[in-house]
Amino acid sequence: MRTKVGQPIDQNLLDADKQSLLDLGFFQAVDITTQPGQPDGWIVQVVVKEFPIIKEIRVSGNTVVKTQAILAAITFKPGDAFNLKSADSSRKAVESLYLKSGYYATVEDFGPLPDSPGTLSVTILEATVNQVQIKGTVRTKPSVMRHLVKTRPGDVYSKDKWSADLKRIYQSGWFDVPKDTEEPDNGDYSKVDLTAKVKEQRTGQFGVGVQVDPTSSFAGFIQLKDTNFEGSGQTVAASFLQATTGGGPSVELDYTNPFINNQDTAFNLAVYSRLVYRFTNTAFGSSDTPTNDTRYEERHTGSQIGFSQPFTTTTSGSVSLRYEGVQTTGLSTADQVANTGFIQQDGTVGVLSLGYTNNHRDVDTDPSRGSWWNVNVEPGTADITNVAGDLAGTAGLLGRHFFNKTSFEYRGYASPWQKPRKNLDDPRRVIAFRARYGITDGTVPFFEQYFAGGADTIRGYPDDRFWGKQMLLTTLEYRHPLQKSLSLIGFVDYGDAWGGFSSINTFTQSSSFDGYVGYGAGVAVQVPYVGRIRLDLGIDNHGNSRAHFLIGPSF
Repeated sequence: MRTKVGQPIDQNLLDADKQSLLDLGFFQAVDITTQPGQPDGWIVQVVVKEFPIIKEIRVSGNTVVKTQAILAAITFKPGDAFNLKSADSSRKAVESLYLKSGYYATVEDFGPLPDSPGTLSVTILEATVNQVQIKGTVRTKPSVMRHLVKTRPGDVYSKDKWSADLKRIYQSGWFDVPKDTEEPDNGDYSKVDLTAKVKEQRTGQFGVGVQVDPTSSFAGFIQLKDTNFEGSGQTVAASFLQATTGGGPSVELDYTNPFINNQDTAFNLAVYSRLVYRFTNTAFGSSDTPTNDTRYEERHTGSQIGFSQPFTTTTSGSVSLRYEGVQTTGLSTADQVANTGFIQQDGTVGVLSLGYTNNHRDVDTDPSRGSWWNVNVEPGTADITNVAGDLAGTAGLLGRHFFNKTSFEYRGYASPWQKPRKNLDDPRRVIAFRARYGITDGTVPFFEQYFAGGADTIRGYPDDRFWGKQMLLTTLEYRHPLQKSLSLIGFVDYGDAWGGFSSINTFTQSSSFDGYVGYGAGVAVQVPYVGRIRLDLGIDNHGNSRAHFLIGPSF
């Protein structure tokens, strides 16, 4: 108080003193009165009513933030005297806690209960979703959109959940980047109206043409594919490819349903008969091969069925079963007579795959921040009926054998020079890193071993240059966008596959890890209705260069 004994009575000063006492926050009421005193002068009487001592704190109205977290944000504890000034900071701390958790809420009431002064009541009003609208869909069915958009009317409004819905819409590949609005319902900020405006992309593709196959020979192809078949979200695809050098056609049929139930379980079925080219040069690479002939191939005929299931927004599991027959083809007469220059293990193989994935990337299709990792266990059995080539005479390869492959992959992304994306398709300068390790137990056929070398493993080396029962691969890339659909890329690859079968001609293999370096630069172009196309020029550890062509995302 600024009023002191000996001063003249000043009502304005007394009013200011009353406000100062109230501002301390300790008093429910302050009353300052004056009356004449003896022999001359005035008596100033100050009567205060203190807030009560808090005996318990009662939190109500919260559903998405735990009570213990709210109590931790409040400065009051049982035994403290209630203070109105501290109450305001505690109120703001609770609302800030909601914001940090991705929600909106207001503290409607924060104070002692009138009928129980020792009880501090904290009443919270959480903002809820009034309605969700998706505008712009033409082909895509409403049931599909309900799988993509998890936010429902009546839910507590979560900015993070709504952002995840928008990202899920974009990452489906069926729409351009959605535009969204978040508005209060008729001025009521406790209820929010959400609207996402979308524009459907063309998802059906039909292609007929000529391409260059991995042997640098021409091949004719026919492709049919729709990733949103009749607006159902299902993928239906068929492809036919015939090379001019013979070997028979490669045919593949694929079907995927990403939502077979309300838990978003995905189902995939593939039936195929395709050629796998061994030890060939790439379309733009060197003509060197490990044999004196042009090539040899393996025909893989079989099917694969699989399911995947999200556990949380960032974790998922998968299970699949693959069964196929393998037959070596395309061998030259000289190779067959010499029985060298190739590895032949014909038979059948069945593999069960069990996977677990943890995904914290900002945008799956073009990540700039976050991480992704996967662990996969693949127990399998192979029944080998014919062995020839460099494996001829090797004991213990014929017949039925069991094996198990275990692999781990990690991907990390950073964009240290820029703030997080405002729009999902904003280009970013990105440092990307990937590491892969795999190990095999048991007697595994050659075609089931790990292979390294080529566009997606160690650039600068021929496809399948290294093979073995173990594999370690690392990649570091710097991705610099020149514009939204064009990027320059610098890369360094390092790794090896080892511990497998014997060498083929000049392609010697090691029983232990020998690290090989590939480095270089490339360009990536985003082509409408096709996807990302990459062309990389890689240099090996001897200074030899090789170009690699890749359609689709690298990692």
